[in-house]
This record gives sequence, structure tokens and C-alpha cells, in this order.
Amino acid sequence: MKEELKVFYRIFTTTKDAIEKFMNMLDPVIQNATDDHERLYYHHIFEEEEQRLSRLVELIPLISKFEKEKSEKDFAPTNNEFNRLLQELNLEKFGLHNFVEHLDLALFRFTDAERSTLLNQLREVSYQDYQQVKAMLNEINSRFDTNYVDPHAHHDEHHDHLDRSGSAPAASAPVAVPAKMKKGFTVGSLR
Repeated sequence: MKEELKVFYRIFTTTKDAIEKFMNMLDPVIQNATDDHERLYYHHIFEEEEQRLSRLVELIPLISKFEKEKSEKDFAPTNNEFNRLLQELNLEKFGLHNFVEHLDLALFRFTDAERSTLLNQLREVSYQDYQQVKAMLNEINSRFDTNYVDPHAHHDEHHDHLDRSGSAPAASAPVAVPAKMKKGFTVGSLR
């Protein structure tokens, strides 16, 4: 688990930096919005990322604490602090997914070379980090809960809508949602 924590630490410190860059890009757009729709649209995205930033400010030291101080026996489902760490990591997996979508939305508006280049760079790194976090958390969660089912797995069942490399599925393609899923943590139940 210690090696995984090093990866999580790197990913979420990188994410924190990316969010700060993105928010710095959005702030003048919000301040100089041409209408209320534009102001509200970007303000909403800004606030969501601001909330993520405040969660990362708590999560990064928690990861660091486990990485440096905890022994392998502390990585157990009976340890409340470890459970909190897993909950926060699962929540931030979803946050990374949303961040990629926010970057995609911003790319529609910011088409100048400087901003679109930065947004594309942030998006590429964030997307790869999201894929890595998702895979790592699926493996970690299954290690501690043999009946674990990712509550968001149905989003990517037929096609990863964030993946730019493949083509999108046909509009009429049915999306299969598992009829019965094990009840587990959701983003809403984590806070």
C-alpha cells in the first residue's frame, strides 16, 4: 500500500496544481462575463473546483501521513482513519472525472492557442491520472471487500466517454445498467 500512496500523492499534488491553474484562467472570465449566463456557468465550475481544492488540502497530508508513519497493520478495514482515507480517495476519483469534463467544457470557450494548449495539457495529464486512480482504487477496494462493485462502472461499460482516442458509440446503443448492485459508498454518502 505504501507504493500506491506514493502514486496517489503525486497524482493529487499534480491535480491540486492543475486546479489552481484552471481557476486562475476562469477568474478573469467570471469577472468580465458578458452576461449572467456566462458568469453563472463559469462560476459554477469554479466553485466545484474550489471545493475540490479544499478537499485536496486535507487529503494530501492524510496520504502523506499514511505514507510516512503508518505500518502495514494500519491498512485494515477496522482502522477508522484508513477508512476515511479510502473514502476521500474514492471521492477524489470522481472529482478527477469531473475535472476532465470541466476542462473539456472550457476547451469549447478557450480556443486561443495559449489557453487551449494549457487546457489540453492539463486534460491529458488529468485523464491519465483518472484512469490510474480508477484502476488502483478498484484493486484496493476489492482487496478489502471481496464483493466490491464500483458504483460508477456502468459509465464506462461500453465506452469511456472521456477517452479521446476512440470513436463514440452509436447514439442508439443501449447502455446496460446493472439490475442489482451491491450497496456501497457513493459520492453523496461520503460526506
